[in-house]
Amino acid sequence: MDWNLYLNFFAAMFAIVNPIGIWPLWSELTDDVKTKKIRRDIAYMIIFSSLLILLLFFFSGRYLLDFFSIDLPVFRIAGGILLLLTGISMIEGSATKLSERNEQGDNEMEMAKKRFRKIIVPLLVPALAGPGSITTVILFGAYAVNWQDYLALTVIIVLTFLVLMIVFESSYFLEKKIDHVVFNVFTRVFGIIVAAIAVQFIVEGLGQVFPGWTG
Repeated sequence: MDWNLYLNFFAAMFAIVNPIGIWPLWSELTDDVKTKKIRRDIAYMIIFSSLLILLLFFFSGRYLLDFFSIDLPVFRIAGGILLLLTGISMIEGSATKLSERNEQGDNEMEMAKKRFRKIIVPLLVPALAGPGSITTVILFGAYAVNWQDYLALTVIIVLTFLVLMIVFESSYFLEKKIDHVVFNVFTRVFGIIVAAIAVQFIVEGLGQVFPGWTG
């Protein structure tokens, strides 16, 4: 078992998914839902969808990119552009502006699904299952050489999102202690960080596509 590989992957996943950093965005997008049950259902949908996407790319990402003849650097550039647009929208405040928040439905699950569809962008893609996390699972997946490696790396992915679920579940308590203005500020600051990460992805991708460009 390659413990160095596992520790590096653990650090990379927590840094990119960033359960604490994503919390203000989650709060602004869901703090008005009618009941805790609806909010919990939305969180489960976000977590499950993110896990499904990342595990898919972890086990078959290289094959998917090869099938569509997409190089990893090109994927990094495309994802970086999408992430940059999200970062800009977070800074401007438009990322958390929903056209209509008062969802109606026959039951709580139906209302949760309606809100989930509205916040897929930017919360699910590209914040959680975006270019950073997808590229990370593809790269580290390529280092797995046996079933123990695949199992350990899969556990790390699941563990990362379990921590994220705990953060989402704690939202009600945290929001009672912190003024909503703080969420607005943190969302915009996090938007700057997201934009910087996006530019880094684009620069690194361009550097790989055009090796002499960065020089």
